[in-house]
Amino acid sequence: MREAVTAYMTAIGEKWLTAEELCRQFQMFTPRWLKDYGDCLPRKRVTVTGPNGRHQTRWAYPQHEIARGIREGTYDEMTVLGYGTKN
Repeated sequence: MREAVTAYMTAIGEKWLTAEELCRQFQMFTPRWLKDYGDCLPRKRVTVTGPNGRHQTRWAYPQHEIARGIREGTYDEMTVLGYGTKN
């Protein structure tokens, strides 16, 4: 029950951050880290396909969900498949 209430309260008060804002708020994440491993964090963007082609917004990161993950140790140690193969 407690987890359900926490998840609900996080969702209704969620604030979405740009990559720059995320790096300022949570300084363990750098622009370079986000470029290489940003897909390891929860994030969202909007894609619109119309007569003028396909357009996407920048990535947005949920502040409270990431803060919760940091607090709970979700990101303390992560393994990325193919580590060392990205440019």
